[in-house]
Amino acid sequence: MNTIGQKITSVEVSEMIGKDHNKLLRDIRNYIIQLGESNLGHTEFFIESTYQTDQNRTMPCYMVSKKGCEFIAHKLTGIKGTLFTAQYIDRFHDMEEVVERGFDLTQLSPELQAIFAHDKKIQAVMDHMQYHDERLDNLEQTMTVDYGQQKVLNDKHHAAGVEVLGGKKSNAYKDDKLKDKVFRGIWNDYKDYFEIASYRDTPAVRYKEAIEYLDNWVPDINLKLEIQKKNREAA
Repeated sequence: MNTIGQKITSVEVSEMIGKDHNKLLRDIRNYIIQLGESNLGHTEFFIESTYQTDQNRTMPCYMVSKKGCEFIAHKLTGIKGTLFTAQYIDRFHDMEEVVERGFDLTQLSPELQAIFAHDKKIQAVMDHMQYHDERLDNLEQTMTVDYGQQKVLNDKHHAAGVEVLGGKKSNAYKDDKLKDKVFRGIWNDYKDYFEIASYRDTPAVRYKEAIEYLDNWVPDINLKLEIQKKNREAA
């Protein structure tokens, strides 16, 4: 079910229970403290907001969810609690019908229209934030390593090759054909692993993984034996 409009203002609640709004605000603030002490988030019950008076003054209020109304009802005693429970259940039921049937909002009372407008604004902000989060996630997934990171990867590639060949003074390193075979082999394995055309296309989000790959690269058994054989030859 669409949840737009599933709150009523503390102004309306104060009218339902016959309590001065300022006193209800004081009670709600105390309820929020109690919820916090119980490690319960208060936003599922009460959300701070404002409303316009008949004199066009902006005054504080709370948007009260169905759970918030239940919380308030439990604090009331006797007939007041019973009557308030019946009233807020009817009001939430009416709002659910509006959402489900798609009634014309212009036919609603100004108070209820204000509630729907308030929640639509919140929904619009949340949708906007989600849109930008999705764009950032997509951008992060498509970004490749920058120039500085490319240089580090290239240096790691070179260091891996030198180590596998036995150092720059080894026979294997001095054999240009074998050296080229090793260095090409590293990049070929690297590109196959990351499924890219060039090391420059390495996804930025996998940069750390790329470093670890190059640090731990080893040649296949045939190339390893070829290097060992070359290094055993007399200089």
